[in-house]
Amino acid sequence: MDPVDVLTVAVHAAQLIRSGSDPEEAIAGAYEVLGLPRPDDGDDPLAVRIARLADAAGPNRGPLIGFLNRQAGPLPLNRLGKGWGGAVEPAAAGAEEADAEAAELVEYAETEEESAREMMGDFPAFSVAQRQVSGYFGGRTIIVRGGERLTEEQAGELQAGDAIESEDEGLPDIVRGLIDYPLDRPCQFTINVGPEPWSIWDICSAFADQYARIYERPDKYGVWGHDLTDLYIERLLYFPEKGLIYPHMGS
Repeated sequence: MDPVDVLTVAVHAAQLIRSGSDPEEAIAGAYEVLGLPRPDDGDDPLAVRIARLADAAGPNRGPLIGFLNRQAGPLPLNRLGKGWGGAVEPAAAGAEEADAEAAELVEYAETEEESAREMMGDFPAFSVAQRQVSGYFGGRTIIVRGGERLTEEQAGELQAGDAIESEDEGLPDIVRGLIDYPLDRPCQFTINVGPEPWSIWDICSAFADQYARIYERPDKYGVWGHDLTDLYIERLLYFPEKGLIYPHMGS
């Protein structure tokens, strides 16, 4: 495999192995499943040994990850029990049971996109697996000029003597998130965004937490076509009328 592919498989394997109760047993079992002799590398760092295992798997990375998935503990993606970003697990539903409201929200988000507020602006895409991005959303800048409080639009170019302040705009502390890609059955959930300005990193992490839950139960949501490491949040849209945040996903 290409070195990048080997390391990508190694990262996934390391997450699964770390979540289990016995790394040595998981590694030994993996070599057995692959039909390969186990190397005498017990004195090497665990990271090196896992990378060696991923390299040895070669084109058989599917059986390797499948075996390690069966050995994994309850948090294979190393997320906290309550999540990093405040996402609240939605009520459980059967594998074939669709969330009717979530489907309606998807249609709303697609048809009413012009009413949404762009949240990410110039910030880079957020990697669902690596959790990288920064920035804030919400609040408004106020220009104080001669005792009068003006918005940026009202004030125009800054003038001598202007003072710059910020104030809340009244955003809620709790909103809904909506995920429909790559799913056959969309999922809505609650995000405790907290007081404004909202942290973009926290919001994206809330979506990453929810994706982690979804990928732990792919049959429930009808996941298709992409591994978790493929996914990036390229845009976030906030629909004030629905209290809804909807991501545009890239892969």
